[in-house]
Amino acid sequence: MIRTTYDPEADVLNVRFGPTDTASDGHQEVAPGIYVEFDREGHPIGIEVTSVHLRQSAKLATVAKDAAE
Repeated sequence: MIRTTYDPEADVLNVRFGPTDTASDGHQEVAPGIYVEFDREGHPIGIEVTSVHLRQSAKLATVAKDAAE
């Protein structure tokens, strides 16, 4: 089951997958502000995205620019 949460104050989106009782044992930044969380066996169990509002604004600006061209 996939679970998502968004903290508007911190502007952070979390996407968790796998069993609900699986604890995170670390993370790795795979792109600026995008982290993959791992369990104790090294399996990915979630993704965290920071500065979601800024990313969304930048994406919309790019789409609008491309559409205008």
